[in-house]
Amino acid sequence: MRRGAIAVAHLGLTLALLACAAGNPDPGRYRLAHSGAHWDQQGDDPVFASLRPSYPAYFDVILDPSRTEEPDLRPLRNDLEHRPVDRRNYDALNAVAIGYFELNYRAASNPGGSTYLADNFRAAKLLAIPWRAYSEIDDDALRDAIVMFFEDAGSGEKLGTAATAPRLAGVVASLEPKEPQAERRARLHRLAENLKAQLPPDVN
Repeated sequence: MRRGAIAVAHLGLTLALLACAAGNPDPGRYRLAHSGAHWDQQGDDPVFASLRPSYPAYFDVILDPSRTEEPDLRPLRNDLEHRPVDRRNYDALNAVAIGYFELNYRAASNPGGSTYLADNFRAAKLLAIPWRAYSEIDDDALRDAIVMFFEDAGSGEKLGTAATAPRLAGVVASLEPKEPQAERRARLHRLAENLKAQLPPDVN
């Protein structure tokens, strides 16, 4: 190998090591927990910027308030249920989360508006993707990530979710029978009970 090529190789390795040392975000996880009121960035992790190239048509529809058509959710569903589990599963989960938080916020901030029903309906369809994947995939880490998404959606932290979090109670409760692991089942139960406690008295 020529001296210049060796120098380039060493430079590439050095940059890679520096990225790891600086806490380069791990994409194999749910990346939006505790990101504050917004969904585009988690600390130094540019979640949305890293995901958009993978699902451009989906994000073009979801992020345009003037568009109310149904996005094609098959790529998200297929990636989230992919076996063996790898980065694409987590990318799909995080893309679903971004779409849900965006549509939920738009519906919650404009009740009775012209796109209110469409945004609510599309948000519900997005919730169904990780709900279904939970039954299809028995990978512990991915199941933990899906539960983390539901916890985030029910926390009231993201814009618009405080008012809509109780709607998740039935969705989360329905996952309990699908979970054989006692610790994760207890986690689901606590979340479902917390969400149920936020429901108006006449709904409980």
